[in-house]
Amino acid sequence: MVAAYVVGVLGLFVALALLFGVASLLPDSPGYWVLTAVSPSIFIGAPIVGLFFVLFAIVLSAGPALVILAVTEVLGWRSPYVYSVPTALLSAAVYLELSPRTIGGLDGAGMIEATVFGLSGACSGLIYWAIAGRQAGSWRHSVRPAL
Repeated sequence: MVAAYVVGVLGLFVALALLFGVASLLPDSPGYWVLTAVSPSIFIGAPIVGLFFVLFAIVLSAGPALVILAVTEVLGWRSPYVYSVPTALLSAAVYLELSPRTIGGLDGAGMIEATVFGLSGACSGLIYWAIAGRQAGSWRHSVRPAL
């Protein structure tokens, strides 16, 4: 479960990168990838900054994820929606709470970014479901030997 959770968090960042790339193609959206054209030295510091963001995401999401995973294991829920919807809401809520763009209300770019964060959270939940969630609660239905 822990490995699936970490892979889900890493999948969140891959989905964020891909979705921000697609979002930058929309009219009136900020150029999200313009910073990479400024200097190739950004790619040197990217792994260090990326590791910080991955650890930050794990710290922020570990508590709610533990509750969701415990409930799904005990109740044996195996639907992908049980994993993707809460992670999408959690990801969008973290963006809305921590983004400086949300001070004073959301503008168009802020709505795009909140949507991108929500979609990437849903992707993270689906990655977890594909690795570990499909067998949630299977330990409760173990086969007992016949006497």
